Amino acid sequence: MKSLAFLSRLALICNLLFIVCLIIQRTHDFIGRAEVSHTIIILGWFIAPFLNLLVHSWYGIRLIKKEPVLLPKWLIIVNLSVLFLQFFIFFILP
Repeated sequence: MKSLAFLSRLALICNLLFIVCLIIQRTHDFIGRAEVSHTIIILGWFIAPFLNLLVHSWYGIRLIKKEPVLLPKWLIIVNLSVLFLQFFIFFILP
């Protein structure tokens, strides 16, 4: 359960960086250093969807097995809503 909690929190951080990537894409690059900008883009744009899908697959497996998911509900809801946003942006918009 500790690894699921860790991955859920890591997915939250990557999801927040995904939202920052969307803001950077729609506006100008307001981050001064290129290294920080590149790290945000890699974690937010490339890692976040896969990590988010992995975490929610793990939630689903635990629910199918009828095992409790002892995580805050807001964390699950925020990650799930960003997963829907990522699905929409990557598959519906193009």
